[in-house]
Amino acid sequence: MLFPRRLASFARLDAAERSLALRAIAWLAVTRVALHIVAFNRLRAFAEARRDVPQAGGDWPQRVRRAMSRAARTLPGSRCLARALAAEFLLVRGGSPARLVLGVSRDAGRTLDAHAWVESDGFIVVGEIEHERFRPLAASGRRA
Repeated sequence: MLFPRRLASFARLDAAERSLALRAIAWLAVTRVALHIVAFNRLRAFAEARRDVPQAGGDWPQRVRRAMSRAARTLPGSRCLARALAAEFLLVRGGSPARLVLGVSRDAGRTLDAHAWVESDGFIVVGEIEHERFRPLAASGRRA
C-alpha cells in the first residue's frame, strides 16, 4: 500500500514541485548509471556546464533539497555521490551556486569511509547527515 500513498502525496504537490520531483528522479537515475560507465571528471565537467536559464529564485536550494529527498525515497539504494551529483545538476541549471564536497573519515578500526554532499551558499542540499564527521578532501563548483 506504499505506492498509492506516494502517488497521492505526489498528486498533492503543485505543478512546479511535481515537475522538479520528476526531474530529480530522472537526474538521480541517470547519475546512478553514468557513474558506472562515464569517467568521473567527464561527469564533473557536465555538471559544471551552465545552461542559459533564468535564476530559479532564492528558495531553489530548499526546493531541490525536498525534490532530492523524494527522489532518494523513490530510488532507494542511491549512494551519496549519485545524490550529490544529481542535486548539483539541478542547482546549476536553476542558476544557483553549487559546491560538491568529497570528504573522508576513519572509524575506530582505522577503516576509511567517504561521503559526498552539496552546498549552495552554505546550505547543505544533500548529504547533511553526519557530514560533520568527514574531513573535506576535495571540493569543486562555485560558491556564489
